[in-house]
Amino acid sequence: MPELDDSSLLELLDLTFDALCASRVSDWVDPDRVLAAVDLALTPERVKGWHARLVAPVRTRLLTRAAKSRIKLEAWLPAEASASLSALLGQPVHLPRKAIDEMVASEQVRETVRTTLQETLSALVSKVLAGAPVAGVSGLRDALSWGARAAASAGKGILGGLGGSLQDRVREVIDGSMALVQRRIAERLASEETARALGARRQKVFLSTLEKTEAEAAQVLSRFPHEHLDSLVPQVIAHNLARPEVREGLKAELHAVLEDLSRHTVGELLDQAGLRDATRQWLHAHGLPFARTLAHSAPFIAWRHPVKRTGP
Repeated sequence: MPELDDSSLLELLDLTFDALCASRVSDWVDPDRVLAAVDLALTPERVKGWHARLVAPVRTRLLTRAAKSRIKLEAWLPAEASASLSALLGQPVHLPRKAIDEMVASEQVRETVRTTLQETLSALVSKVLAGAPVAGVSGLRDALSWGARAAASAGKGILGGLGGSLQDRVREVIDGSMALVQRRIAERLASEETARALGARRQKVFLSTLEKTEAEAAQVLSRFPHEHLDSLVPQVIAHNLARPEVREGLKAELHAVLEDLSRHTVGELLDQAGLRDATRQWLHAHGLPFARTLAHSAPFIAWRHPVKRTGP
């Protein structure tokens, strides 16, 4: 066989590249083998190793570089994109009615409403009994004036000093007002006014964030508990890869993506990305040195020039 010089090797590389371009992605990718490869590559120990070797150092370098920057975050977005996002984020935010009802009906909200009503009523009665002017309550002050001495009794709170019957009445008023107050809170949260206010607030936060510098953003990000989160990454990945529904979902998505990509040859996909010529040039630049080394390796030479055995 003739020796493989650089010209012959380049011709071989071009033939190989053209053959690859004529094939389809599905000729090279099998979803079952992909999942098997993922299982091998993403074991907790390997994820931990790659994360410590690549991800964490990259994050550290980026944060260190950003900490010295005075460039504003708005530089990351073109003006048109910033304006579009600002308009989008400024739209009204309608909270889900079901979530509002569940939140308002929660025991924490009920207790907060009850406490607020009690404190408000207690403050009102306190002013009345002390003779302080309270608009619209002159009649109430006259009706409650008899309880002034009881309210001043040592060691007793406002409601505790009003006497049993009035105290019970106050509690009845508070309990009876609970449903009304909760309903009004829910209506307020679900109102168009609240939706507009939330949208305006979201837009304001976005615009103020764009005014922050990269150094300020790096300072915020550096406060994250990275070491703790890093230790969780391998566990989270392993846990989800072991879930049957996740595996079925990944397999289904791989099939769907392969079906779509395989409607075209590899060469057509490279053309769509504008990368056919660039890929061929990359193959010439990096594939030729590899092919040259391979062509001069002992195993390859032995394969091309097998020793013919003579005799018995």
